[in-house]
Amino acid sequence: MERLQVDIETHYAEVVVEVGSVTFGEEYRKRMTDSHLKRTQNSKIIRAICALLNSGGGVIKAEIENRSYNYQCDGLGQDLETSFQKLLPLASQNFLDYLQQDHSLFIFVKPWIMKAVGPQIRICSLSSNIFQRDVTCTVNLTASRALELLKEKQSRIQRGRENLPMWHPKKVLVSEIQEEEDMRVFASEFFKKDWLLYKEKLNFTESTHVELKRFTTKKILPRIKDMLPRYVSAFANTKGGYLIFGVDDKTNEVFGCQKDKVHPLQLQKDIQSCIEKLPIFHFCSGKPNINFTTKIIDVYDNDCLYGYVCVVKVEPICCIVFAEAPDSWIIRNNFVERLKPEEWVSQLMDIHPAPPGLTQDNDLPLGLWETDPLRRSTCSQVWHYKKTLQQSLLSVTSQEIGFKPESLCQELFSEHYGLEKLMKKMTRHFSQGILIFSRSWAVDIGLRKDDRVLCDALLIAINSPPILYTIVRGSNQMDGFEYSRYTALQLKQKLANVGRYTGKVCIIPQLLHLPDPQSEIIPVRSYYPQAYVLAIDYELEDLLQSLVMVLLCFTSLLSDQLGCQFVSLLAGDQSKLLSKSLQETRELFILCLPGTRKTAMVIKILEEIRNIFHCEAKEILYLCENDSLREFVSQQSPCQTETRKTFMRSEFPKIKHIVIDEAQNFCSEDGDWYTKAKNITHPKDEKARRKNPHQGILWLFIDSFQASHSRVSGLPLPLMQYPRKNITREIYHAQEIAMVMKQEMKMIREKNQPQNMPPESLVLFREDLYEDAIQAYTLRGICERERNLTKEEMANWVVRRCQILFHNGYSPKDIAILYSRSEDREHYEFILQRTMKSIRTHRTTEVGFSRASDVLGSKIILDSIQQFSGLERNIVFGLIPFCPGPEVPHNLLLCFASKAIKHLYLLYEKEEL
Repeated sequence: MERLQVDIETHYAEVVVEVGSVTFGEEYRKRMTDSHLKRTQNSKIIRAICALLNSGGGVIKAEIENRSYNYQCDGLGQDLETSFQKLLPLASQNFLDYLQQDHSLFIFVKPWIMKAVGPQIRICSLSSNIFQRDVTCTVNLTASRALELLKEKQSRIQRGRENLPMWHPKKVLVSEIQEEEDMRVFASEFFKKDWLLYKEKLNFTESTHVELKRFTTKKILPRIKDMLPRYVSAFANTKGGYLIFGVDDKTNEVFGCQKDKVHPLQLQKDIQSCIEKLPIFHFCSGKPNINFTTKIIDVYDNDCLYGYVCVVKVEPICCIVFAEAPDSWIIRNNFVERLKPEEWVSQLMDIHPAPPGLTQDNDLPLGLWETDPLRRSTCSQVWHYKKTLQQSLLSVTSQEIGFKPESLCQELFSEHYGLEKLMKKMTRHFSQGILIFSRSWAVDIGLRKDDRVLCDALLIAINSPPILYTIVRGSNQMDGFEYSRYTALQLKQKLANVGRYTGKVCIIPQLLHLPDPQSEIIPVRSYYPQAYVLAIDYELEDLLQSLVMVLLCFTSLLSDQLGCQFVSLLAGDQSKLLSKSLQETRELFILCLPGTRKTAMVIKILEEIRNIFHCEAKEILYLCENDSLREFVSQQSPCQTETRKTFMRSEFPKIKHIVIDEAQNFCSEDGDWYTKAKNITHPKDEKARRKNPHQGILWLFIDSFQASHSRVSGLPLPLMQYPRKNITREIYHAQEIAMVMKQEMKMIREKNQPQNMPPESLVLFREDLYEDAIQAYTLRGICERERNLTKEEMANWVVRRCQILFHNGYSPKDIAILYSRSEDREHYEFILQRTMKSIRTHRTTEVGFSRASDVLGSKIILDSIQQFSGLERNIVFGLIPFCPGPEVPHNLLLCFASKAIKHLYLLYEKEEL
């Protein structure tokens, strides 16, 4: 069979499979005299379609053999259309489009992604080659039925029932009652015979367990080898059975095969060899082979040996037997290749990751093997919010093309004179859509950077297919086009495979040049059917929502903005769930682990208290330890906000409800704050009870892993902290940062340091549950460590990284630089200010520093970890002083990590000599 190859010189941002010369048109194909050539052409095209369906979509290019062919007048050909319908029943028009260009016909193939709700068949196949018996029929299972059988076998093994009982007939036959099981009993008795008579009639016929075949051909051995795989597969996958060669299936008469046409021993060897080659997919650890027995029975005619009957007894198997590899194809290493059974089952059942080594950066992508960077549970959460995220950060206006993200656009337009004017010129004909800039869209989706590229801009607009503009230096007209084409191809495939976009989509690469204003734009002609043009508003929004899914799999400015918005939405959901307890639980101790965004939840709870109890903002009090956190919450909520110290010095006669944040950092040196809070919300005297007869809310949020001191906190003893609710299964930080927190909490629990932590808090952390939470909620991020740096080197490292971040569109308001000792601020601020002024930047305003209380401002936060308690920023630099002990305190590292949402940089100071 000829291997089909990918056209690596195409200008399409697609996987283009060449199938050679093909005759098209119904009448032209009817007149073909070479039936083998006709079948071969059909087979090439259908294999290529299957491979592209399974590999992220693409294009089939066929050279038209009959030069007078006209697609509009002649059509495709009935045999081709029939093959397409068999592969895609009632849906070929949803996946295939056709376009004739000169003497080439292009078939555009959409990826295998279904719109239907419910279980999805994740792979397209011409046939499964898994057979089963259905009474006397041997059925090649459809992919959906094969999936059912695979799940059934898997479930049986998971329940410890892999050892199928060997069938031994114990039934007592009753002449008045007949059933199919009788035929298996008779077949079993037949198998015990040592000889038979010519034209002897059997007392049973074909059934679920019996298949009869008569030798009517001279090519006996090839015929047996041809039939054997599917019948062995069918019997093994059902309940076992007997394949009997030499008995007529209509009359049940014994004919056998003449002795001079077959050698019994050789026949047995060939049958054994054929069966042992059959592919088996194993669920069980034992990995059994097919259990079969071959028996040759002599056939006599008038007391003379006439020939032989061959019986193959097949036992049922706990796993799956294929007749041959599934007829399912993918693109691999620039060729159309057949899937191996284990690959096919893994994809169909979605039980294994991509086989290693299949998708290298230099190879064309395989949509089938796209490892989903969003884990299943995270993906479902993102899917729920994709519309909200898209409308928040990638919104589209009806009268203009919006340039996003604004901060990066400002940086790029300042850096490259003429870029803004050029992009406005390129998009002047579009009135509704969005142009999304990036330093490199290749880097944003996990590919290599190309230094020739100044930036990329992805246009998604109505009445146009998506266009990827790649802006490069120099005047070489095609320099950088392959980068643009390959990036567009990868992005298009990720929209389908990761973003689950179900429409027809392409991305047209377009090369632009700066700074030479005289260099002409040479459009590369890549024609697409009209179905690939975004024609309606909802198609544009659906595509942008799929882009949201793709961006959240990687790290970039836009993905970080989406990620921060996403975790805020998740925290809001958690707050709504928690707020359901407000009516029945007036006092509640809420024990949290780092990473659960306590303060964000607290702000939502304050809002819910107002809504549920219909109270005024002045009747709700928020308490915390630090002024910076109090100031932050006061800007987010209209309720009254105070620190513990102010609370102890003042009276609050109008307050009915109190919510306490970061209660683990409170202390009792100014008095019993807990008793005072409880007396306000749960008054004991008669007069106060009349004012607040239903008792108020007293909720305390506690994270003992991040306690900032070892003094007495003033909280009730852990055993007295009831009612209690644990929030431990939601993590709202990047995966890399969450892993740091997990490791540090594990060390704290194992070493019981700090030693003042109550055991009840230590047991909150369970590594397995925390790992599940990481898998369920976290997105991609960055965590880096640099060790043995002087203060000067630490400042230089921070400034260089800030320069890169600003270059990529991040702003100072995304960044916090935190240290552990309050006395270090003045020294770090002096070094950082001096070093920051020395870096080259296109920013119009000078980079400044502010304290934690200005966390909502536009400057970089430079403050101690204690003052930043309860606060977060997207990017955090943790400046860790030299510790004379064997290691840095684990709760310090944990506090640094919990303040970063997507980027964490830990810098370790070396010992000063």
